[in-house]
Amino acid sequence: MLRELGWDGAWRVLLPALLGVATLMAAFDSAAPPGERAVTVALSAALAVWHWWMVLAHPQWPERALAPMALYFAGLLVLAGVLAARHPAYALVMLGCFPMAFVALPGWYAYAGVVVTALVVAGGPIAFRNGGEPWLGLLPALAGAAFAAFLGWIIRAMETEVERRLAANRALEDANERLVRLGEENAELQGRLLAAARQTGVAGERGRMAREIHDTVAQGLSGIVTQLEAAEEAAHDPDAVRRRLAVARSLARESLTEVRRSLDELRPGPLAESRLPEALASLVSGWSAAHEVPADLTVTGPARLLHPEVELTLYRAVQEALANVARHAGAGRTGVTLSYMEDVVVVDVRDDGVGFSPGESGGFGLTAMRQRVVRLAGSVEVESAPGQGTAISVTVPAIPSTAGQEAT
Repeated sequence: MLRELGWDGAWRVLLPALLGVATLMAAFDSAAPPGERAVTVALSAALAVWHWWMVLAHPQWPERALAPMALYFAGLLVLAGVLAARHPAYALVMLGCFPMAFVALPGWYAYAGVVVTALVVAGGPIAFRNGGEPWLGLLPALAGAAFAAFLGWIIRAMETEVERRLAANRALEDANERLVRLGEENAELQGRLLAAARQTGVAGERGRMAREIHDTVAQGLSGIVTQLEAAEEAAHDPDAVRRRLAVARSLARESLTEVRRSLDELRPGPLAESRLPEALASLVSGWSAAHEVPADLTVTGPARLLHPEVELTLYRAVQEALANVARHAGAGRTGVTLSYMEDVVVVDVRDDGVGFSPGESGGFGLTAMRQRVVRLAGSVEVESAPGQGTAISVTVPAIPSTAGQEAT
């Protein structure tokens, strides 16, 4: 851009430079009378003022405003022609009119200015030096005009290319600025996403810990309290008291083991050394003995080893459902069914207790159960009504274990 402005300024001061040289030569030409030299210098000053006012003092006019520039170029040719007729040195000024046509006149008008300049040159100073016969110098003048037009075309083509490249550079700079802004926005968005992910992770971990505490410590303590209350009620029966205390002691040990395993992020105790059917059988029989409620486990379909998270979810679901039966149902019998299907595994826990309205149940146990199951893209269905018992069905995808071994 600076180079373009430099060349444009150079073309604009070219004519004053040629005019200054020609004026010095005419002013110190002793062959001309002093009066004629004074008139020539005065005309040179008029031309200088004309050029300064129309071109240098109003830089926004050249190549933009046709009317003032056409007037300027006409005045330039008249004054240059008169000066060239007065002294041969002003032929330099006439030559300077060729590039000024491209500086002053817009578009194709510049080529018309070159032709008019050639005609003025042929009819003026050249004709004067050929005895007033303009046709003798017309051919050289037209040849010079063609050469000047060719140079002007090259200059115009170069200016167009420079403008195109400048526009491309500006567009590239704008695109780079937009990319920088997009990068900054993406960085800010990524920071927000990371912060949200951290918050989600913290919330998820808190929920997981809450479920673990509920499924281990809370249920263990609830069972211990139940056994201690039963022992207190059977204080007159030493055998019953010892039996209840033994169950409470066993529950306390199991709860302690579960807490340690949860802290170590291991599988729950019942699933550490056995498979899901055996773990559920132990859970159901232990629950039945502790609460003196008949309960049985039925397994349908070919049992197979599932992903640890799937087995843990099913085990915790049965554990929570049985805990709810013990606390709320007042059931006389409970049944648990574990069904292995092609794509899913289903556990059903049914009791013949007092039942309830499912819409009124908002306890943490069922909420934690649903959260566990939803994490595996599973579902929990509760069917119950007052006086008609309760059925809880948990369905999860049958994701195989990485070990890939089938249960026998």
